[in-house]
Amino acid sequence: HDVDYLRHRIGAGEAFDWYYASVGDRQTQTRTPITDGAYGKPWIFRAKDLVGWWSNAHIERVGGVETAATAWVAQSKPIWLTEIGCPAVDKGANSPNLFPDQKSSESGYPLFSSGSRDDLIQARLLESIFRRFDPAFEGFVSSDNPVSSLYGDRMVDPARIHVWAWDARPFPAFPHLLDVWGDGANWTTGHWINGRIEGMPVDRLIAQVMADYGIDQPEFDSVDGFVDGYVIDRPMSVRAALEPVEALFTIDASARGGTIQFAGRGKNDLVEITRDDLVPDQKGKEIARTRSQETELPRQISLGFVDAEQEYKRAIVASRRLTSVSRREQSSETSAVITHAVAQSRIDVALQDLWISRETAEFSLRPGLIAIEAGDMVALDVEGVSRIFQITHVTDGQVRNCMARAIEPSIFDSKPAIATVKSLPAPRIPGRPAAIVLELAADPGEPTPLSLLALRAEPWNGPYTVWRSASGDSYEPVATVGRSAILGETTAVLAAGPCWRWDNAASLTLKLAGGALSSTDDAGALSGVRTLAVKGPDGAWEILSFVHAELIAPAIWKLSRLLRGLYGSEGLANRTVPSGSLVVVLDEALVPLVEGAESLGSRAFFRVAPSSLDHADFSAVSFEVTAGRSALLPMAPVMVRALRLPSGVRLSWLRRTRRGGDSWEVLDVPLSEDFEQYVVDILSGPTVVRSIAASTTEVVYAAADETADFGVAQTGLHLRIRQFSRSAGAGAAFESVVSVA
Repeated sequence: HDVDYLRHRIGAGEAFDWYYASVGDRQTQTRTPITDGAYGKPWIFRAKDLVGWWSNAHIERVGGVETAATAWVAQSKPIWLTEIGCPAVDKGANSPNLFPDQKSSESGYPLFSSGSRDDLIQARLLESIFRRFDPAFEGFVSSDNPVSSLYGDRMVDPARIHVWAWDARPFPAFPHLLDVWGDGANWTTGHWINGRIEGMPVDRLIAQVMADYGIDQPEFDSVDGFVDGYVIDRPMSVRAALEPVEALFTIDASARGGTIQFAGRGKNDLVEITRDDLVPDQKGKEIARTRSQETELPRQISLGFVDAEQEYKRAIVASRRLTSVSRREQSSETSAVITHAVAQSRIDVALQDLWISRETAEFSLRPGLIAIEAGDMVALDVEGVSRIFQITHVTDGQVRNCMARAIEPSIFDSKPAIATVKSLPAPRIPGRPAAIVLELAADPGEPTPLSLLALRAEPWNGPYTVWRSASGDSYEPVATVGRSAILGETTAVLAAGPCWRWDNAASLTLKLAGGALSSTDDAGALSGVRTLAVKGPDGAWEILSFVHAELIAPAIWKLSRLLRGLYGSEGLANRTVPSGSLVVVLDEALVPLVEGAESLGSRAFFRVAPSSLDHADFSAVSFEVTAGRSALLPMAPVMVRALRLPSGVRLSWLRRTRRGGDSWEVLDVPLSEDFEQYVVDILSGPTVVRSIAASTTEVVYAAADETADFGVAQTGLHLRIRQFSRSAGAGAAFESVVSVA
């Protein structure tokens, strides 16, 4: 804790037993009052002193002399631990407040630390604190965290124990994206628990595996090691499940006193064996030693493992003796998920232990030494030199016949090499694409697309598959999007413009989200090679083309010499489109979602996801579409004429078609409908005074009807003419006042 925080919670002038730790010095106990001058220094107090401080009166001290009690009421408030933890570095618990940072002048390593990464010490320290203060942890002792007689809860609030530090930056993006974050290199031996909290100490792993097999909890003796994961990929015995991790971390298992005990090799207590404890054999020999030939031992051993720092890919490390006449090589595999540094350290230890154990010894002990069991380390006097052996077999009879192997305990204290954070490129994680559904008036051909999909993603992770469902329950693939659509938004107001002629007054300014535009000539614009769809505030899409495209700023384009209201959208050219409106380039990137008149009015559910992923993946985007009529509506008639005859006024017009009407050579354009039918409305102001049905492009408004409707012959008629479609109904209307000739 920082003293300034404790002073705020405790009060100035109160003195307690504290430990002050600094780099290079041993911890020294001092009894120091908290004063203003103590701000900023890191202090560590003993947990056992906490209960006394919380439970007793606080005495004011002036110059070290006790005066009177403060206003503190014992057990009146809970204690919050706002920062607990230590760096994940060798012996990190010796100085938990230090932070290794090579770029900082305040960087430091704990006392006696080698500077190598050690996830285990960080986990051990956190576990010890939680066990001390949290009743939910096994081994909790109630007196360590007593209940207040005033507020009825624990001295240290378990819900207010906060670990330093969990970083909001997600692992493994942090720390491995070194080109994004400059402090990523500090993560290896820093306080962060990101990327480590999912791991587990080896003794906890063994206990959990045995619990899964229904075996009582084992006993542990100096079992160290930390794994990021462990895979049991098929049914097997508990022995087969644990042997790989035992071999990796040089752990010996034995049955003692009715329980299974796991002990770290070379970490047991050493038993001194004197000549008085040895029983000579028939030839009077006390110790028989055997040494394997060097050629029988491997020169190199390798280990395959799952690399926790390389996207869980398989990796191999090897260890080799530089001077050896042996040519043997040995390889093994482990299902443990560990770091490269840990794997290298463990394989180096294994090779050294293998060569040291080439020497074995056989001897007999007096029957009274029944406490010595397999796995124990003993010191033997071999030709006047004390040698350390580990018991491997014990056979009891009149004497205790033992077999042992040579062992060197110091090699098992080997620490991983000081590793650095590997820089990784940013992964191409597919985000949800932008899916724009367009309902255009255009009819490019059979089957008529009623709804189109424009898809864009950054980065593009295509191709994308379009999945469809009628009810939202079961989906099937219906289309593939192979290209990203070009999308943009207007950056200025698009004013209303004329139809069927060049709009040289207005211009369209837009910002593109990727892609580019290019100019064309008048013929290109007329043929529709440069077409856009602009969505207005009413949700309808006007189709237009352009001749000139000018890049006026990064990603900002100005389009001029426009053709407005194309492909039946001329009714939308007379509206004003505000800035920020959506624009879609109409090209081959668009794919149809719903097609054909038989789908009119139907509703369907869609999901779009990268083709390499399932439609239920988090990156999929979902939407629903109801097929509209825009593409099936007949176009409005044009060139309406009114000619007065003796029988009345003959009204005539020119029919248009949704498709196949661009040729100048045909005598008449295709009908594109099952039958030809029109409705002509005669209006007086906003009121329809008469409707006339027609099956051709002309009809006579009878003189008697005109007299009945208006009283006198009209010099101009307010007309509204619409063509009908069997599937879509009344199409776009021509409406205007037409002079009667």
